Amino acid sequence: MKRIEYRVEELPFSEHFETHIKEVVARLSELGDEGWEVASVDLTWHPSYSPAAQPHLPVLVLLQREVAE
Repeated sequence: MKRIEYRVEELPFSEHFETHIKEVVARLSELGDEGWEVASVDLTWHPSYSPAAQPHLPVLVLLQREVAE
């Protein structure tokens, strides 16, 4: 049976959508080089009345990778 390791990564949020996506992709590429794969991420554009839209809140990404036995 394979074992999976999980990690939560907090990615910074940028107010500019294009910059934000470029930063997210760059960081996820770095993590991918270390063997991490995205298990879950919410990139939904939240309405301005939502607490999730506040620029100081990071985007949370759940990552997983197989653990060598």
